[in-house]
This record gives sequence, structure tokens and C-alpha cells, in this order.
Amino acid sequence: MGFLLTRYAKDEEAPESETDVSSVAAEAFAALLAMPAAQLANVYPLDREHADGFRGLTGITLDLDRFDYFLEAVAD
Repeated sequence: MGFLLTRYAKDEEAPESETDVSSVAAEAFAALLAMPAAQLANVYPLDREHADGFRGLTGITLDLDRFDYFLEAVAD
């Protein structure tokens, strides 16, 4: 399983960018989202409660004032 971080400008429907964050283990993202790793099979919004943990896992800072972010689980 792989993972993409998709970024949307606020109030836009088309994504501005996608970043492959598959180097992070599913268990780490599952802990961040407070769910079992076996259930990671969808698209999950990331918000302020996830921002610090996401930065710690990926090194990516989420600019939540300007963008909406989603973590998407994708099949390999």
C-alpha cells in the first residue's frame, strides 16, 4: 500500500499538488489517524490535530490557513 498527500487551495475542487509519502509505514499513519492500519483504505482529511504528527513523519509542514490536505491510501 502507498500513500499520497493531496493539497487543494481553499474553496477549489481540483488538486494543486500530490506528493508521494509512501516511505512512511501504514502503521505510522494509522496511529496519526487513530485507527487500525488494516482499515487504511480511503481518503482522510488532515487538520490541525494531525499537523505536528504529519510533519514529524514526513517533514512536510501543512499550511492549513491556505490549503486543505488529504491523505489517500493507494494500492501498489
